[in-house]
Amino acid sequence: NTLRNVMIEDFTGHKCVNCPLATANMEQLIATNPTRIFGVAIHSSANGLGAFQEVDAEYQEEFFCDEGLTIGAFFGTIPGSDFIGNPRFCVNRVIANNQYTTNAGSAISNKTTTCLASALKVNIQAASNYFASTRGLFLHTEVDKIDQTLTADLGLVVYVVEDSLIAPQIVPTSLDPDGKDDAYIHREIMRGCIDGKAFGRILGAADLNANGKYYVNYSYKVPTELEIDNMHLVIYVYDKVTLEVYQVIKHEI
Repeated sequence: NTLRNVMIEDFTGHKCVNCPLATANMEQLIATNPTRIFGVAIHSSANGLGAFQEVDAEYQEEFFCDEGLTIGAFFGTIPGSDFIGNPRFCVNRVIANNQYTTNAGSAISNKTTTCLASALKVNIQAASNYFASTRGLFLHTEVDKIDQTLTADLGLVVYVVEDSLIAPQIVPTSLDPDGKDDAYIHREIMRGCIDGKAFGRILGAADLNANGKYYVNYSYKVPTELEIDNMHLVIYVYDKVTLEVYQVIKHEI
């Protein structure tokens, strides 16, 4: 990859009435450049697990995961954070107006446009092998720090993402008079991190090859509730000080 890509993290919930329209706006933005803009639905509120993500007899699907709740609570509890409810979005975790997150469509679009036009600082490559008999997935990643002026530690994170799932969602009455869509298509659902670490691992000297590139390998057993042809990985590298995501790729298995 020679161009900088964008990750939009959508903090959402299946009982959030305002979330479906906000997510639809995000999906329209992604559709303008689907090979470089990637969305991830993180079912978390500003304090982690909230009323919008809870399950009950009517809404039985558990969309949240431990790592997603950790990430949501992190951005929700940063001093001065405006993240006080859903929906909320991070765009490459870029700060604007002293905020990592936003719920305004124009702000999301502006951040995305700026990132797409900026220079690539880190290159990511990946290859994987999947063995159906054991549900074992082996991921091999290569990270090349192109911009040598980057001095802060770099973090490497791999999200496990379910492509789509049909399950009930509270929606505005403008979409359904009953305020509920039993056949709602939930997309790009974060199901965890490949190593169980919400903020990944720091790329260190042990990962550095003689050619100046970092190599990190992962092994993962795909849970039985996930289908290999209905999932993908989102791999990104970010600055451990500023939190800005320098590059992200979508890896099909």
